[in-house]
Amino acid sequence: MIASLTMALTIALTSDETKTNTTTQTNAKTVAKLNPYAENAFRRIVEGNARFSQGLKTNPNQDIDKRLEVAKGQVPHTIVLTCADSRLSPEILFDQGLGDLFVIRVAGNVADQFTIASIEYAAEHLHSPLLVVLGHERCGAVAAAVGAYESHLKSDSHTEKPAENHGDEHANITALVKKILPSVLEAARTSGPILDKAININVENTISDVFTHSPLLRRLSEEAKFSVVGGTYDLDDGRVTFTAPRDAKTLVRIH
Repeated sequence: MIASLTMALTIALTSDETKTNTTTQTNAKTVAKLNPYAENAFRRIVEGNARFSQGLKTNPNQDIDKRLEVAKGQVPHTIVLTCADSRLSPEILFDQGLGDLFVIRVAGNVADQFTIASIEYAAEHLHSPLLVVLGHERCGAVAAAVGAYESHLKSDSHTEKPAENHGDEHANITALVKKILPSVLEAARTSGPILDKAININVENTISDVFTHSPLLRRLSEEAKFSVVGGTYDLDDGRVTFTAPRDAKTLVRIH
């Protein structure tokens, strides 16, 4: 299976050979660590993304017969938690169809109680074995958190963290920025531009939140019935680069 996946991924080869080979190798290593239930699901989304990025989409499972089939019930092979940004749609960038993906979208691909409840439903009742937490480059939500951090540095404030209350009118956006700020603060501890690092860290922190706040998903992970991978979508070339699978034991935060 791993060898066949590696061969399938070569469809993504373009003039940017170095980057493509790195992405291919990373994704092949990811599938090697997945539980058997999730391996096929991961293969399908990786192959689909390879087709999409090269303009070779097949648009599967979108005909009348499939529509009538899924009207009777759904069995999505993958759960996708991603950003609400209009420039990415999981069904399109993974070249999937009706009933293939259980998609949850929220600005900044963060996980709150209701997001996690949605994941739990798909994992337990629909038996979806794989969760993909998908971030993307130039994410506006993460950029807003970076902007709040940088504005704080330029201000006269000497508090440890950026101000989090900008009035009731923006209370909800402020709450989102507050949720993402820990990723920005972690990214700021190393040199270089903050945004790209914060986007990747935010994906990892979301995965940690999922396991930290869900005993159900921890149990399914420990029983090898549920796997989680992180990914980042490149808006320019259409490719998704995945991280290694995450498990509950290594990610649950100690409170």
